[in-house]
Amino acid sequence: MTDAGPRGRGFTDEAARRSGPWFDPRFAIGIALVVVSLVGVWWLVTASDRTVAVYVAGSTLTAGQAAGPAQLRTVQVRLGQSEDMYVRVGSLPEGGLVVTRTVGKGELLPVAAVGDATAVGVAAVVVTVAGALPQEIETGTVVDVWSAAPLQSGEYGPPTVLVSAVTVVTVTKEDGPLGSGDGVSVELSVPRSKVATVLAAIAAEHLVSLVPAEPGA
Repeated sequence: MTDAGPRGRGFTDEAARRSGPWFDPRFAIGIALVVVSLVGVWWLVTASDRTVAVYVAGSTLTAGQAAGPAQLRTVQVRLGQSEDMYVRVGSLPEGGLVVTRTVGKGELLPVAAVGDATAVGVAAVVVTVAGALPQEIETGTVVDVWSAAPLQSGEYGPPTVLVSAVTVVTVTKEDGPLGSGDGVSVELSVPRSKVATVLAAIAAEHLVSLVPAEPGA
């Protein structure tokens, strides 16, 4: 009968330790990195696929024009980090909003392009324009308003600029019998500081004409 002795027992214990359960920290770190990577990919895919309901202009809106349910429609869009830049469905105040700059038909309604009436500082004024309008003048066009005062002779004085850089809100053309373009009514978004000037010219029966403003003017 052979006695393994202390040396034999030491060899047996070492073999048992090698064959038993073991734990490598590097293996755990590798698993953690894989899990974090999978979660990150899932989050990116979910975020990019998320849509929100926002308002778009149902027709061209100009500065000073109301922007309420009647003028807007809703769409579902993916905006990502730009969500806060546009007016979301359900965020309209009870009295609606007022547009502070031109927003084209079908354009998403930017938060930066709306405000209240006191912040806008403009009012709608309707003028009757002599003769036909230039073809490029339509809703949203920025124009200069020229007027010529009537003289006792029945003619008109030299034209002068009544107000510069105002926005056309609507154009109503009522052609005469020969299609001469007489009676063109144009609603303008006029700064409140100039409203009295425009109304005075209308009351004095000035000859009013609209000229597209120079870009950047």
